[in-house]
Amino acid sequence: MAQHPLARCAERIDPEAVYTVAGIARLAEMSVSSAKGMAGYGWLPGGSMQPHARGGRQHVWTGATLLHLANEPLVVEYDHVSYSPVTLYRVGCRCDVCTQAHAAAALVQRRASAEDAFPAKSRRQLLEQVAGGTPVEQAAAALGVTRSRVYGRADWDPEFAQDLDEATWALCVAGEDSPVCGTAGGYRGQPGRLGGRPACRGTACREWRRGAAREERALITRSAAEPVLRPSAGGTEGG
Repeated sequence: MAQHPLARCAERIDPEAVYTVAGIARLAEMSVSSAKGMAGYGWLPGGSMQPHARGGRQHVWTGATLLHLANEPLVVEYDHVSYSPVTLYRVGCRCDVCTQAHAAAALVQRRASAEDAFPAKSRRQLLEQVAGGTPVEQAAAALGVTRSRVYGRADWDPEFAQDLDEATWALCVAGEDSPVCGTAGGYRGQPGRLGGRPACRGTACREWRRGAAREERALITRSAAEPVLRPSAGGTEGG
């Protein structure tokens, strides 16, 4: 048993009104295709066909019928033969197949949006500027993208990550042969000292920072998993 999708908007249903599929979509704050899906799955019984103002016929439901449905538990049986997993996920199925299909479709959409925001031409221009000694944040700003967008791309695009690592060797402050290259001291620099070395964002120092961040996250995870010892009612142990 599950709660009917209309239960979330039951207080907004006017029992005297008549609702079309589009009206139900607006009421439930969902797409028209999702509302059509509910009707197709039999989640909206009790409707009737009426002439459409522009010709033809349309399915309609009274507000009283929708209120009744909203207050009834929903027995869900998803048709995995006739409908795609992505469509079934949109109407409420959370089985492994539909959940994985939704995740894959969402990933494709996010990657497409990322490509639109930071296309190949902009990536090439950024890499050229960085290889010429321009800091990543400055080069990104000149191209209208954020530093997070650049490093976010590198997190899932191994080819771009490799090209970025190659380009950022040009940002090395101390030099690849220096003992501070790729260390905490190199990354942080000595900005507070007279004539001190600036913070480095070259490839080796960025790799050090990534490793340090992983260790910090692991430490936080271990600390969160440790049990919290509480003193007994009789006082502290050994007292």
